[in-house]
Amino acid sequence: MKEKMMSIPAIQEILQHGPAFLFIVVRVAAFFVAMPLIGGGSVPAMIKVMLVLSMSFVLFQVVEVAPMAPLTLLSLTTGLFGEFLIGLTMSLGVNMLFAAVEIGSEIIGMQMGFGSANLFDPISNRQTSLIARLEGLVAMLVFLAINGHYIVIESLVFSFEFIPSSGFYPSGALIQYLMKLASRMFLIGLKVGIPVIVALLLANAIIGILSRVIPQMNVLLFSFPVTITLGLLIVGFSLPVFVSILTEEISSLKQVLPGVLIRMSP
Repeated sequence: MKEKMMSIPAIQEILQHGPAFLFIVVRVAAFFVAMPLIGGGSVPAMIKVMLVLSMSFVLFQVVEVAPMAPLTLLSLTTGLFGEFLIGLTMSLGVNMLFAAVEIGSEIIGMQMGFGSANLFDPISNRQTSLIARLEGLVAMLVFLAINGHYIVIESLVFSFEFIPSSGFYPSGALIQYLMKLASRMFLIGLKVGIPVIVALLLANAIIGILSRVIPQMNVLLFSFPVTITLGLLIVGFSLPVFVSILTEEISSLKQVLPGVLIRMSP
């Protein structure tokens, strides 16, 4: 009964500042729905809704709600759309990191001969290669192990200080920064896949030389087990390097996400 009595003022405050709470809900929902860990179909929709509402309720008590002018239908629609873009753009900075891991892993899988051996990924709701699925799970574990989710949630809280409700400002600097992050995504993917790519390139060159020296050798039947075995060995031995790259890039989110917020602020 005491807890119910304590929660009544908070509910009354939400009802009093309904539009401000609605803006917070839209920003949080766009942020969490596009996140790699919980944005896929593997997480039930009810859990997502409860997470968004609970996080919005906490943020409503924490962030300073500025007085808002009377809203018209047009200003309310544009304000909600701006909040949606803020949450979506912030989550894009995190998604690019996992997309870089997927790019490098897909290249590795194709080089090893796993291009046609795909699995259904419930997180992304599409087919993905075996190596991409493996390294994607490792990336998520590393992300949680070094408290990457704390960095992301902290940036979400700070976003209300950088950008007040209905304060989204699209700028050319934001587009340039996102393009810079996209180019960095391909560079990270190359770092992830370069050990296996180089090893398999040398192996294929040696197999090509052997096929010239020994014409009777069936290159197709000989190359598949060699590339798969060598690729799996290199993937296993390069996991410490992979984890160190991920640790460095996840830690850099402390600069990436505020950089996105600064370029979206008015």
